[in-house]
Amino acid sequence: MQFLNPIYFILAIFIGAVILFYFFRKQYTEKTVSSNLLWEQVLNEWQASPWLKKLQQNLLFWLQLLALILLMLALVRPFWLEDSLKGEHLIIIIDPSASMSAERGGKSRFEMAKEEMLELAGKLNGQQVTLIKAGEKNEILLSREDDPNAIRRTIDGLNLTYEHENMDKALLLAGSLSSGKDTALHIFSDSAVKNDLMEDLAGLYTVVHNIGEDARNVSLQSFGTAAAGDGISAIAVIENQSAGKIETGFTVQFENEVLFEQNLSLKANEQTTVQIKNLPEKPYYEASISINDGYSADNFAASIYTDPKPKVYTMGDVNPFAVKGFQTIGAELLQTDPAALKGFEMKGVVVAEGSTLSELPELPTIFFNTGKEKTILKEAISGDKDPLFEYADFERVYISSASAALKGEWETVLKSGDIPLIQRGMQNGLPIIIVNFDLSDTDWPLLPGFPIFLYNSYHWLSQQSDFLGYFNAGEERWINIGTGNGGWEIFNNKDENLYSLDLNKENFKAPVIPGTYQAVSGNQIYYFSVLLDEREKNAGIGESFTLNEKSSEKNSMIQRPNESLWFWLALIAFILIAIEWEVFRRGHRG
Repeated sequence: MQFLNPIYFILAIFIGAVILFYFFRKQYTEKTVSSNLLWEQVLNEWQASPWLKKLQQNLLFWLQLLALILLMLALVRPFWLEDSLKGEHLIIIIDPSASMSAERGGKSRFEMAKEEMLELAGKLNGQQVTLIKAGEKNEILLSREDDPNAIRRTIDGLNLTYEHENMDKALLLAGSLSSGKDTALHIFSDSAVKNDLMEDLAGLYTVVHNIGEDARNVSLQSFGTAAAGDGISAIAVIENQSAGKIETGFTVQFENEVLFEQNLSLKANEQTTVQIKNLPEKPYYEASISINDGYSADNFAASIYTDPKPKVYTMGDVNPFAVKGFQTIGAELLQTDPAALKGFEMKGVVVAEGSTLSELPELPTIFFNTGKEKTILKEAISGDKDPLFEYADFERVYISSASAALKGEWETVLKSGDIPLIQRGMQNGLPIIIVNFDLSDTDWPLLPGFPIFLYNSYHWLSQQSDFLGYFNAGEERWINIGTGNGGWEIFNNKDENLYSLDLNKENFKAPVIPGTYQAVSGNQIYYFSVLLDEREKNAGIGESFTLNEKSSEKNSMIQRPNESLWFWLALIAFILIAIEWEVFRRGHRG
């Protein structure tokens, strides 16, 4: 132990003075004796040890003496050296990527990183902390926070996002928040590499905590399906990333129905391809490997079957301009007779004309409403910004008249005044686009915007049927919907309701855990898949290291003085003075 103000030891003079005052102060004690003989005996005992008796019988003396000693020690400020963190400003970067979910001993790398961060927070000595989450979009969770409780609460609330870490941008952000030599950077990841960090850190003191141990990982690198003849074919690539031979099962299934399974034996660092033929047609396929390797995020992949270029069926008599337009965009066109289609299974998009929707098949449809009840258009054409009209300009389009709108809950995307020209919505749970004018009453087919509109409509109908697409973990995306069906419920493949979305007020947001999901809106079910980032299909780790270290101390620790004892010494002295006053008051009153 050392002292910041040893000169205050001179106050020991006052302690000695107090003792001397008590030694030489005259004290009298009343004694009642029955004879001189007993008085002489008491006097002899008193003279034998006069100083000791005086001290033993005076509580006030001891309280005053102890209070003075404590006050003197508080003034000299005793301190001792203890380990503390380098830097007055600590910037912490946490990696929330999928590889941090790899487990060892029942605990994930991310959980171990949080424990180390909490341990680091416990060693703070008044320093400020900035916490950055290094996701695809970096997020500052704390900015120069010095409240230990707030720091611990924020660390406790951290969760995996399964997105790939954007460490380069996180380092640039940390550099912009750095205050120079007083800043220390701590990176909690699993595979941060020294060579990748050297250029970005520019002399900033940095400690990299690479968490975890090398996993015996087997990765399902890719899985896809495609139509082949009368069935579906699939292909999967599986890689053994460990240094030893492994055996695993490979399974393809739909919900709880196993469609294909095979046992595999892979040598160290071997990659193999599994080809599957004649799978039955299902809405989606889930492939998985059964080995328990500690990193389960890359043991699963999904493929949602959808025809990338569905056929276009024309029902009955359709305006030649529409037929020619679909041929122009390269769609496979099939002219059909509605009477001959009963019992015939069709898949694709329907193009039809007429005045009623009652005889349409249950397929995505673009319908040209040619009803006889027409209205002459007198006002300019206007429309909302919509994917159907992307690159399709309506400023030069002339439309003489429009048919009466069909009954239904439709969203109007193009109109003339209050008269709807193009509408869209859901018919029997399937998307439909309604054009409320005859192509013979407009010059639109002669303009370049017409085939562009057909192209946009063709892709919108094929994509909106039952497949939303593939998403990254937690990705937000705007999805075009019709009026009145914005409430969606998101379910996983175990039929568990995860959360709700109102797409009239917010963007669609995918779950963070890779897998196959369903979005339910009314009677319509949409499938979508959350994919694991290709860069996260490896659970390798790196060694922890320190950069730009200017001293020989290890583990980012330095010796800092702890001088908190003076406060407690002063507090105890104050309590003793209060007790001494009470003893004096009671003795004086008695």
